[in-house]
Amino acid sequence: MVDNYRFPGIPFGWYTVASSKEVRAGQVLPVRYFGEELVLYRTESGRAHLADGYCPHLGAHLGAGKVVGENLRCTFHGFEFGADGRCVRTAYGKAVPRKAKLGSWPTREHNGYIFAWYHPEGKQPDWEIPILPGPAEGWTAFSTRAMELKSHPQETSENSVDIGHFVQVHGFGGAWTEGDLEIDGHLLKGAYGIQYPLGSKIRFVAKFRVEVHGLGYSLVRVSIERFGIEINLLVLSSPVERGKIVLRTASSVKQLGPRRLALAHVLRAAATWGLNREVGQDAPIWEAKRYVERPILAEGDGPIGEYRRYCKQFYIQETAKPTELPVVAA
Repeated sequence: MVDNYRFPGIPFGWYTVASSKEVRAGQVLPVRYFGEELVLYRTESGRAHLADGYCPHLGAHLGAGKVVGENLRCTFHGFEFGADGRCVRTAYGKAVPRKAKLGSWPTREHNGYIFAWYHPEGKQPDWEIPILPGPAEGWTAFSTRAMELKSHPQETSENSVDIGHFVQVHGFGGAWTEGDLEIDGHLLKGAYGIQYPLGSKIRFVAKFRVEVHGLGYSLVRVSIERFGIEINLLVLSSPVERGKIVLRTASSVKQLGPRRLALAHVLRAAATWGLNREVGQDAPIWEAKRYVERPILAEGDGPIGEYRRYCKQFYIQETAKPTELPVVAA
């Protein structure tokens, strides 16, 4: 069997595990990400937490658990776990086992999404993803679509720099890069322009500023100067397991004036339709393609080589164990 995904494991970083609407206060939601059975729950105060899916006591699945105040309660023996995963109470009213600790994952929630930090060695986050303007700042809330794909976060994020496919796959009138890529640790920035045809005679140009915050979070700031339109697009790729992701795409539009909310929602619907159309064109290619580790690049491809060098920092490289020589009797 051909292995199409030649990546050294799941890259570490921030990933979306749900939209805020998917889990209400007091609810426990079983989810699967990073090759693990997990539970996402929201405490009575409204805080969202992600934890390992199995109770460390005797292995019951916590998808059937209950939220009790700020704790998660296992229904098998009544053990309760706090937000940090530590057992705080048993149903027996006796001393809590000191080693009873439920694995917990760093989480953040903003812009209508719940994000979790993944690191194969359990290291804590060393960067944050941006909080974007919302309705309070004159932007619409994000309109979101989610789909499962046979792919990998590095593949879907690569679209941000793959300039060559915009004309060939999406049928744009032209596409070009604007300046060089900027790489600052976990953050990659790039810019490009696209010419959109409207019928046979009318064309307009959209400028795109891309921010890749690790391989699970790509922000695209779109500006259509001719019409005074500003759009924020999100491409959120979350690994479920090897060769399988949940891809969320989202769009938000800045209002053109204090009384033009209805127009902003129309523009958001148009942006969402366009984004979903493009992802629909990309998805069959992502699912069928094979990752070429050493591609033969051509002028016009875009800075794919630079992007791939940037990606290497998010993988934990396994170090080879020293060879043990056989013991020979003297």
